[in-house]
Amino acid sequence: YGDHRDLHLSLRRQRQMCIRDRAREVAQRKLARVLRGRKEPHGKSITEEGILRGVDVDDSGIVQLWIQPTHPHCPCCLDDLIRLRNKINEQNGILACHLEVVGIPHSERWTAAVNE
Repeated sequence: YGDHRDLHLSLRRQRQMCIRDRAREVAQRKLARVLRGRKEPHGKSITEEGILRGVDVDDSGIVQLWIQPTHPHCPCCLDDLIRLRNKINEQNGILACHLEVVGIPHSERWTAAVNE
């Protein structure tokens, strides 16, 4: 009995890992499509290293982005981040998206506003 149950447990674990890997891969592909070629309001690519500071996609398809806006006092930059988050959240295969605004004064206010 022990060997038989161990085999089923091992197969179940492998299947769960495969499902999680697939969910992550789907979310990564969808995110890449949204970000590819996207420009921020002042014409720079959103994927530039100085703007897109970090990306994480977890096993369930939850996306986290760390973004440093180029013009921290610009309302159109804030509006654009809200639109970006909404666009990412609309993608099938992405469970949720959190944008963390970093590297600017009052970044916690921007982060709260973007993620309302």
